[in-house]
Amino acid sequence: MRLLKEERKVIREAVAKFDTDAEVYLFGSRADDTKKGGDIDILLISDKIDDHSLFLIEEEIFKSIEEQKIDFVLSDGTRNNPFAKLILKKGAVKL
Repeated sequence: MRLLKEERKVIREAVAKFDTDAEVYLFGSRADDTKKGGDIDILLISDKIDDHSLFLIEEEIFKSIEEQKIDFVLSDGTRNNPFAKLILKKGAVKL
């Protein structure tokens, strides 16, 4: 995983403000130690986080992790989102 310990902490804490039970995963190139560059791709699985909460989470993270492009995928707890299923199958790393 190519994410600093402090960056992981910032992401987990920002999400926990809205849902302490949310599952947070890193996926994409940053989840693979053999790849270079890339933005930060985050999958959030939560029944409590909505689009507005996600916007506030993003703001909180951007305050601490400057100049990083971060993409979020939000899925509810049922895991019926086909894209979320694919992300988990392809090797997402739980934060």
